Amino acid sequence: MSYPELRSSTDPKWVRRMEERPLELLSDHAHNELKAASTAQAWLLKNPTDGQLVLELAKLAAEEMEHFERVVRLLYGRGGTLQPVDNNVYADRLLKGSAKTRREPFLDRMIVAALIEARSCERFVLLAENLQDEELATLYRELIPCEVGHNELFIDLTRAAFPELADARIEQLFELEAEVLADLPFAYRMHSGSDA
Repeated sequence: MSYPELRSSTDPKWVRRMEERPLELLSDHAHNELKAASTAQAWLLKNPTDGQLVLELAKLAAEEMEHFERVVRLLYGRGGTLQPVDNNVYADRLLKGSAKTRREPFLDRMIVAALIEARSCERFVLLAENLQDEELATLYRELIPCEVGHNELFIDLTRAAFPELADARIEQLFELEAEVLADLPFAYRMHSGSDA
């Protein structure tokens, strides 16, 4: 994979746990796609004069909504429902943890977005390679290239907007991400702790 190397790896046993409740995983995944689309739209609205950023974020929002629709169709097709949205503890802890040393809020938000995409990609690979459910494995296999592209987009935008701060801050927040994930308990969510 070409996304920046994460500082920790998910235990493959995480996949076995996810297989216990695939509808919960799909519901959480759908919410993640929806949140990613709304975040891209919000950033677009806050930066309307940056033409290149507007185009990149518009494309990203459209892709995330396509993924949302695909995941929801699969969820409904299996008799599941989209569960009520709740807090994404993983993202909340990343943003809260980064606040202690934050200099530029938008810089941190873009790196956190990159981290979410990178961790999603790592877990999509695990799901694609280890799920017994071929339909779900295919879904995750087909979404991997987009996750890689979204991660690269956020890293590129970060470096373009903050050329002197980006690399050091990327390193700091990637370290923080490993700490946050290690502290999270397991849940039937894409971004939970991986203890099996």
